[in-house]
Amino acid sequence: MLAAGPRDAVHRLLLKAISSSTRPRTCSRGRTMLQHSANKPDKKTFTVAIEGCCHGELDNIYATLAHLEKVEGRKVDLLICCGDFQAVRNLDDLETMSIPVKYRDIMTFWKYYKGEAQAPMPTIFIGGNHEASNYLWELHYGGWAAPNIYFMGYAGAVRFGGHRIAGLSGTYVSQHYHWGHHEKLPYDERTVKSAYHVRQLHVHRLMQLQQPTSILLSHDWPNLITRYRNSSWLFNKKPYFKAEAERGDLGSPPNQELLQTLQPDYWFAAHLHVKFPAVVPHKQQQQQHQAQQAGQQHGQQQQQGKQVQQDGQQQQVHGSDVGQKVTRFLALDKCLPGRDFLQVVELPVEGPLELCYDPEWLAILRSTHDLMSTSKTAVPLPPNWGGRTGPKQYDIDFVDQLFKQRGTTAIPHNFAMTAPPYDPSQGRRRGNMPRTDLRNPQTEALLQMLGLRYNLDHAENSRTAGSSWTNRRGGVVVGAGTMYKAPTNLLSQQQKNPEEIDIDSDDDEGTAAAVSAAAPGAAEGTAPAAAVATGPAAAVAGDFEIPIDDEDEVQE
Repeated sequence: MLAAGPRDAVHRLLLKAISSSTRPRTCSRGRTMLQHSANKPDKKTFTVAIEGCCHGELDNIYATLAHLEKVEGRKVDLLICCGDFQAVRNLDDLETMSIPVKYRDIMTFWKYYKGEAQAPMPTIFIGGNHEASNYLWELHYGGWAAPNIYFMGYAGAVRFGGHRIAGLSGTYVSQHYHWGHHEKLPYDERTVKSAYHVRQLHVHRLMQLQQPTSILLSHDWPNLITRYRNSSWLFNKKPYFKAEAERGDLGSPPNQELLQTLQPDYWFAAHLHVKFPAVVPHKQQQQQHQAQQAGQQHGQQQQQGKQVQQDGQQQQVHGSDVGQKVTRFLALDKCLPGRDFLQVVELPVEGPLELCYDPEWLAILRSTHDLMSTSKTAVPLPPNWGGRTGPKQYDIDFVDQLFKQRGTTAIPHNFAMTAPPYDPSQGRRRGNMPRTDLRNPQTEALLQMLGLRYNLDHAENSRTAGSSWTNRRGGVVVGAGTMYKAPTNLLSQQQKNPEEIDIDSDDDEGTAAAVSAAAPGAAEGTAPAAAVATGPAAAVAGDFEIPIDDEDEVQE
């Protein structure tokens, strides 16, 4: 949260923060590390802005991007936020956030949800550990949280400009990784935290992606990522990270596994409120081995990841060899003056500049739909942890036929309000913890389009959005949009899934989460230039050097 003076003063400082962001930097070795674009002049590109922890600062983020366009003529085509987005619609949503009461603030998302403000460019985000979990649960498989603002779901993949962007919401806690999504409203002091913890099912789904991934998003960092760069400056800036890094506990092991398996061109993260770049090499023999061993065991994948990370510790990576696959990793800070919270990347245009479904991802959702559990006991994954078999062929065929009949993969703009927006005239007061789950019309439409049953209800405490809130002026839910259904002939052709498992829900409550706390009061330092090296798409780093006193937000 902002804790540095009046909001309008902070706003003016933020507008200045990007003014020198496009100057190429030169590292100590004399090699240019950052430049506008590595594409040929005649190759059309589009611009993506990546933001770290949002913390509800949409007004300031959009204003900063508008300033970039004004002073440099660079129009951002897509904004990506790496978690702690805080899609808070009203004061009741605040009660579902895992955050100390004194730090709770309605912030600015509600204006975009209500329609008082408009997102100037398509915006996509993943969840972090400070979210309105009740609202994100409604959009579990992805959907419009507000007009032109799209939540990628607990795990998801979409396409923009022809590029796959995949994401994993939440943070990793080992005690809850193998659980089902048992958390139901009203949350208690334990489930309000475990609700946003990553589950193995979502990692398993992402592991099934076979086609190349341009960008992968997560909130917390991949485990051992600090071994791919000289991290002494990081430990000077955040000294309490050093012991964790040396033990190999800093970061998420599932994220490390996804990094080594999917090998995206870019990986962006946030969470730790510091800018940190790294370049991760992927050996050719590892790529060949992965292609040949689609059914390899989970433990074997972890061991391969550790070996590659050890290689990275022994030899620092400052660039990529010719023909060698690398992932350019960058963690970003939170949106505050003087902080490195923004990165701009240019990618070649390879498809429509609009958000589109990823057909392979939708096929994966179909193939894994019956693995979803709303009890504490998770549905067992297939033998050998499922390996990387990809979606089943009949699910691929179903999705292919679906889009042939639809004629487009564009995601419909079917945003629907499911709760009343914040009313400033009510003044500041405590909200009430919501008591029931809501069914979002977008989620119902997506599952109906895919020929899947709705599987997000927790026992008897859920109800449809239409019966929970209506716009009193109009008497109907605002912005219901268009419901898309799968063609009847496709539904009638579906085969019975031999692996279908019936899931019985239970009312077991979760155990207390064991979440490590970051010690406050870390010494501030100067981070080096972001090492997002030149390649198929080059990056331009924000150069935020405006000094301002602020209080670091209390981390869980």
